[in-house]
Amino acid sequence: MEDILYEKKWYIVALKPRKEKVVFAQLDRIGVEYFYPVAKIKKGKLLKEEPLFPGYMFAKFSIAENFNNVRFARGVRDIVRFGKNIPFVDDGFIEVLKEKVGDVIEFGKPAVSEGELVRIKEGPFRGLIGQILSVKRGDERVVLLLKSASLSSKVELPVSFVEKIS
Repeated sequence: MEDILYEKKWYIVALKPRKEKVVFAQLDRIGVEYFYPVAKIKKGKLLKEEPLFPGYMFAKFSIAENFNNVRFARGVRDIVRFGKNIPFVDDGFIEVLKEKVGDVIEFGKPAVSEGELVRIKEGPFRGLIGQILSVKRGDERVVLLLKSASLSSKVELPVSFVEKIS
């Protein structure tokens, strides 16, 4: 059991607003690997970069060795946890995200609206079905409610990642 605490795994770190660079410097200082996925968003002729998961990043560290160093680093709000359980993210998921980071996401007018059921057709949640709770940011993103046997959670995704279920 103790060996698990010393294994380096990817954890989700919640960030304070606009403190990403501060956190990067802090994690570099303590030698913790991190990943902050950014997507290139194209809307019309404009191309800009935006975080794929605003307010969150991934950090790979050992709970036993660096939990408090990461948790109390300047700019970190907290490490995502559910009670005393600290979920980790599979290495394969991080690798898929790293492969997709350079991709350009194009936005058009959404073909979906609130209350509709949609299937996620791109990204790490591909294949899951959710219900649209809202359309945000000038029709660029949607907030979905995903339900599974053990939990339900809200996810914000680019509208181009979903398709209506007929």
